[in-house]
Amino acid sequence: MKRLFLAIAPDAAQLEQLTQLQASLDGEGRLVPRDNLHMTLAFLGQCSEAQQEALSESLARLAHQRRLPTFEVTLNTLEHWVKPKILCLKGAARDPGLISLFNQCQRLAQQLGLHTSEHSFTPHITLMRKAKMLPELKAPSLSLSGHALHLYHSQSSEQGVLYKVLASWPLTAPKA
Repeated sequence: MKRLFLAIAPDAAQLEQLTQLQASLDGEGRLVPRDNLHMTLAFLGQCSEAQQEALSESLARLAHQRRLPTFEVTLNTLEHWVKPKILCLKGAARDPGLISLFNQCQRLAQQLGLHTSEHSFTPHITLMRKAKMLPELKAPSLSLSGHALHLYHSQSSEQGVLYKVLASWPLTAPKA
């Protein structure tokens, strides 16, 4: 069994912006390592080999049919979520492509008997864990474009949690 999730990875320029933002965070907490920064679309929980295969096949088919849409989302609000104790950069899901992609990921998870979100979708990137408060800081505006959907394996290690990309599928612009 592997602990898996579907997410979008920031590109190099976006990663640079995010790490600069992290550098300005002076709060108690643990910064998320640069290589772990991502925007989750579906946390799937523990997956069997068969579930992972079925998920990969479904996503490959959707990608081949050009049914995994590209999108843009602006993350521009710094927020402290008390219960999970995280500090994140969040935005609003307005792009129909993003909403469609989120819904497809949740539907696939449900069909395969995997974890589905009980919360409404808030696009965000977690910057810090074990955060105690919201720093007084103006949040930058980060425009995140989705060009590929990644299946990540969340692995615990002595260095902390590592996120490893197991598979990726291209997102395509809808035909005009």
